[in-house]
Amino acid sequence: MSSLIVDKCFYTQLALHSLLQLNGQHQKDILSLKDINELQATCNSLTPEIIFVNEDCFTSDAPSGHALRAVIDAHPGTLFFVFISRENLNYQNYVPIRKNIIILSKSVRTTTIYQLISHNLQLSRAGETEQSLDLTPVSLSRTESSILKMWMSGLNTQIISEHLNIKQKTVASHKGNIKRKVKTQNKQAIYHVVKLTDILTSGMFVGRVQPLRPASEPDEFTIPFG
Repeated sequence: MSSLIVDKCFYTQLALHSLLQLNGQHQKDILSLKDINELQATCNSLTPEIIFVNEDCFTSDAPSGHALRAVIDAHPGTLFFVFISRENLNYQNYVPIRKNIIILSKSVRTTTIYQLISHNLQLSRAGETEQSLDLTPVSLSRTESSILKMWMSGLNTQIISEHLNIKQKTVASHKGNIKRKVKTQNKQAIYHVVKLTDILTSGMFVGRVQPLRPASEPDEFTIPFG
C-alpha cells in the first residue's frame, strides 16, 4: 500500500517521508506528486492508505478542487490530510470533518501527526487498534449551523440574537461551542476550516449531537513549514 504527498514544500515532503517510514512504510511506497491532476491519475491505478494535500494545490483553482473532491469520493477508505497553508491564521490543531478527512495546520504537534498516521496504518493493516485521538467528525446543532452562517457573513451577536429571537448570552454560548468543536478561538481560522469543508464535502455535518472535545495544547515541535 502507498502514501501520496501533494505539497510543493520540500521540507514538508521530507518530514512526511520520515514520519511515514517511522510507521513502517517503505520509501518506494511514498510518492510525492506535483498537483491534483497527477494525484487523480495516480489514484486511478493505486489505492493509497494516506494522502497529504496542501490547500495551495486546489483552493485557487476550482477545477482542482472539484478533482480532489472526486478523488475523496472515490476512495472512502483512504485517509486525507489537508494542510492549511496560511500561517497568519495562528491555527495549531487538527479537526476531522469526515471519517476520512482531517484538516490540520502544519504547526500541529509532530507527535500528533505521528499518532494520526500510526492510527490509520494500524487500522488498515491489523483491523483494530486503540484510538488515543478523538477522530469524531465535527457536527453542529441546527442552531449552531445557523449562527455560524450569520457569524461568518459578518453579523454581530446582537443582530444574530434578534434574527433568531434568542438571548445574546445564548448566541455567545453557541459561538463558544463552535470554537471548541473546531479547536480554535480565531474567527478567521474557523471561517477557513468551513471554506475548506465546503470545497471538499457537502459541508459540516448538521443535526447530530457530538460531545465537545477539549482543545489540545500546541508545542514547539512542528512539521517544517517552507
